[in-house]
Amino acid sequence: MFRAKSALLTLAFAGVLTLSTGCEDKKNRIVMLEESNQQLLEDLTAAQDELAAMRNANDRCQSDLASARNQNSSLNSQLAAARNQPRPQPIIQQAPQPQVPSGWTAVPGGAMIAVEGSVLFGPGKAKLLGGATSDLSRIADVIRREYPNKDILVYGHTDNTPIKKSGWKDNLELSTERAASVVRWLSKEGISRDRLVACGCGDSRPRVPNSNESNRKQNRRVEIFALDADIQTASRR
Repeated sequence: MFRAKSALLTLAFAGVLTLSTGCEDKKNRIVMLEESNQQLLEDLTAAQDELAAMRNANDRCQSDLASARNQNSSLNSQLAAARNQPRPQPIIQQAPQPQVPSGWTAVPGGAMIAVEGSVLFGPGKAKLLGGATSDLSRIADVIRREYPNKDILVYGHTDNTPIKKSGWKDNLELSTERAASVVRWLSKEGISRDRLVACGCGDSRPRVPNSNESNRKQNRRVEIFALDADIQTASRR
């Protein structure tokens, strides 16, 4: 009887010990779970903060990318506009044209005046008309005043109408004699003979095509050049 009671007491004590140990384990597990849960919450918060920062950085990148695209589009538009604009022509500094007397034209090395053939000569003639001398005297006055040290070259020109009744061999001969007549008159006006040259060009240097009478009239002319002696092919010695 006593042994049976003793055994029962031993079993009861063992059960109490087992129950007590099981409670402690549960408490420990709860504590561990709570700590683990707290750590997970902290990790989650940190991960959320990091995600928010990455999203903000991504938003800034997207904004910078959009700005860069807009700038690139603007530059492309400016480039296209620049390509469509005509290229500016280079500015060429031209030497100022020398002042020349009225009726004269500036040419390299001097000046030139042209006189219509009908003012100086009759048709097919090489003798100066009476009224031509006043015009040539005025030209001689300009030469003496403005070009005292230049050579004076007189070029006779005709149209392309063939010589028929005037007795000249051809237009070259006629133009040469007309230039010589002008040279002789300028010599009478006091222009030194060693400065004077007579040249006949015939119809070889027309101003305009000899296609009608108006054009042929322009081509019948005498041109008087006042030029520097050192640019001539046969300069004075």
